[in-house]
Amino acid sequence: MLWGVERAIAGFSHIGADANVQHKLHVVLPGSPNRGVFGGDGAYGEVKSAFDAIVNRARAEKVWSSRVTFAHPKIGWVRGTGLMGGNDPLVAVVERHGIHTYSTAQIAAKLLDLCTAESREQALKAPLNVDLTGGLGSEPIDIKALRTEAMADAEKEASSEKAAIEGEKPEGGAAGSTLKALPTPIVTKQAPVDLADWQNVTARPEDEIVIVSVGELGPWGSGRTRAQAELGIHSDGTVDLSAGAVLELAWNMGLLTWADSPKPGWYDTDGNLVPEEDIAERYHDEVVARSGIRPFEEGMGDDYKDGADEEEAEVFLDHDVTFSVPTREVAAEYVKLDEAHTTIAPDEESGEWNVTRHAGSMIRVPRRATMTRTVGGQFPKGFDPTRWGIPASMVGDVDKIALWNIVTTVDAYLGAGFTPAEILESIHPSLVASTQGTGFGGMMSMRKLYLDRFLNHEIPTDILQEALPNVVAAHVMQSYIGGYGNMIQPVSACATAAVSLEEGVDKIALGKADFVVTGAIDDIGVESVIGFGNMNATANSEEMYGKGIDARFFSRANDRRRGGFLESQGGGTILVTRGDIAEKLGLPVAAVVGFIHSYADGAHTSIPAPGLGALAAGLGGKDSKLVHDLAKLGVSADDIAVVSKHDTSTNANDPNESELHNTLAHAIGRTDGNPLFVISQKTLTGHAKGGACIFQVNGLTQLFKSGVIPANASLDCVDPKLQRDDHMVWVRKPLRIGGGEDEFGRETAGRPVKAGLATSLGFGHVSGFVALVHPGAFEAAVAKADGEAALEAWRERANARLAAGQRHLEEGMMGRAALYEPIDNRRFHEDHRGYDHHEVEKAMLLNPDARLGADGYYEA
Repeated sequence: MLWGVERAIAGFSHIGADANVQHKLHVVLPGSPNRGVFGGDGAYGEVKSAFDAIVNRARAEKVWSSRVTFAHPKIGWVRGTGLMGGNDPLVAVVERHGIHTYSTAQIAAKLLDLCTAESREQALKAPLNVDLTGGLGSEPIDIKALRTEAMADAEKEASSEKAAIEGEKPEGGAAGSTLKALPTPIVTKQAPVDLADWQNVTARPEDEIVIVSVGELGPWGSGRTRAQAELGIHSDGTVDLSAGAVLELAWNMGLLTWADSPKPGWYDTDGNLVPEEDIAERYHDEVVARSGIRPFEEGMGDDYKDGADEEEAEVFLDHDVTFSVPTREVAAEYVKLDEAHTTIAPDEESGEWNVTRHAGSMIRVPRRATMTRTVGGQFPKGFDPTRWGIPASMVGDVDKIALWNIVTTVDAYLGAGFTPAEILESIHPSLVASTQGTGFGGMMSMRKLYLDRFLNHEIPTDILQEALPNVVAAHVMQSYIGGYGNMIQPVSACATAAVSLEEGVDKIALGKADFVVTGAIDDIGVESVIGFGNMNATANSEEMYGKGIDARFFSRANDRRRGGFLESQGGGTILVTRGDIAEKLGLPVAAVVGFIHSYADGAHTSIPAPGLGALAAGLGGKDSKLVHDLAKLGVSADDIAVVSKHDTSTNANDPNESELHNTLAHAIGRTDGNPLFVISQKTLTGHAKGGACIFQVNGLTQLFKSGVIPANASLDCVDPKLQRDDHMVWVRKPLRIGGGEDEFGRETAGRPVKAGLATSLGFGHVSGFVALVHPGAFEAAVAKADGEAALEAWRERANARLAAGQRHLEEGMMGRAALYEPIDNRRFHEDHRGYDHHEVEKAMLLNPDARLGADGYYEA
């Protein structure tokens, strides 16, 4: 170890020295007061003593030391490290004896302080000898005596706890040693903000466009449960979920239902009461198995079974075949199709007509054809929109993906603690708009329209409307929201959600809308699975199994064994408004849209090939609109912590997109060596096509709150092609990069994750580029414009809304509150003397002061 350190210092000191005589290698050489005090740590003490000698030698050996500066901290007791973690039980005793201990985060901050420009300038004069011992080493320490003292403390504490339990134990009862997990009440509130981190914000609230809420549905359920799976998935395929997440998934799957009688509680499908403390243990493995990327089982249509699709083959008859039809007119229709091989004749006995197809005639015979793609991301098995209050009448008439789009919108509104009616009470209805889109539209309806019609199956008379892409969004507006503003429904393949958000932001920026429902959603079916497979865009299931890869990890962004994307279904809704409206109404703020733009890729001969068009986000480099827009929100190029990449796991896309972001980072002035962490959500969710960017945007808002980056559990070995991208960092385990708060309100100190990027790329060379900023930029704008009292008032109202939204969801799961509530009578009263709803509607649309009444109806 010692010689390795010396050689490394000497070798690294040559780098850059020939080109810049002022260049110095700055070395932080960690020292220690431990000179064999603890024992059992090998030559640790001797090596640390030798480090003292290295620093002293630097003064005498100028041949190499003239190119090096040193900081030599003496580091004391650090809790939780590989070396000292085994002594953590002694910490309380050690500190009682006057020795200060450090956490790993605390000592990391101290060491980073030794790398600042000021520290390096000071080290030019002499090595920095810094005392971080906390008193360790100043006096002799007896580890054995400390351990004995700690054991005595532990025995005393255990005795006290036992006595307390005995005192509280019911008569005849037994004291338990563990508690089973309960669905812990979720604390939903705004991300923690320290205004000191946002002093450079110059934008005013009315200049900002904010994301109020996101409602999401995908292979892991809602955004709440997807986030838990994202942080809880392991490389062996196991997934940690909280008891609350297990309960939400189980309820959505129909595995549990609340009933107030005979005893209030959760009941299983057999009508048996399940103790709340047993839910997590009993249902965890089942809900995990029913979720995420897995072999196809549901959502693929009735003709999919066991990895095979029903299709028809043409065969030619080698003998005559006769069958009967009711009338001559029907019989004649068969003759028209193949006059050369068809004859008809009356059946005198039955009164019907016989149709004979003669030998040589072609007929179609159904068969099951093996599919090459049999794994994908499906909604969790058993999910049913009626659980959200969607009426059975709509289930039969409306395409299922449109129903789920309604559910995500309900989730977005209720999760933020308000309803569509409340917005219409404050904003003119013509300024409440929709830009929701879809990549495919109602796929099940298209199948009925084209295939079932061809097969002469019975189909709904209005099935055509359900196959139109814009009708997916139309159902949300006409049955749940009731706005009168823009209806722009983009179809931009896999970039649709990003383009939808861009359209919504643009509508607000142009003054055409004050509140916009944005987002996208897509379904999955055998047609798309086979189509993408024929293009070789998706991973071949047998090939992936042949490599020893589990189905859960077929989506392998940036991994050298990736084989294409995994198609999935899902998407959601993003609610956006102007910052001053959010402040006025006390609406929550999940993020500020710092920059958003879509791009093409120039001339191409291939529709699906990736391009570099989104690099134009950095047009002008450090003087680009991206840089200036973020600067108004107090964000620099170095403050962008993460990029949520499209990362489809195709051989072409992943390195192309990585190159794009790395080039952009250099162009806009990111400091060399500043890591840009990569999030690859599709490794968990699969590729939901048009809805994909919903997961990315929601994931970034959750990162702002938690400070923890999710891992790419599929990543075994990063593709060597990506070695050129010096800023990019791919993580295999969740990594905390900032301060934040978990869903239970437990806070971790640290600077916020200030900003993140997302790119969403679609067939046809559509590139969506999004920069989101932490809600601290909004809070700083409010504080500067209207004062900290106004900020506190907004924060109190926003947190109250979030808490009410969580409470409403829980009550909805228990059947005590409505989730989806259809609009009553188009929000107009029944006609009566002095009230003509047609005239009231006309007047409302012409009156800029018209608003929805507090009772939910427009007044005359």
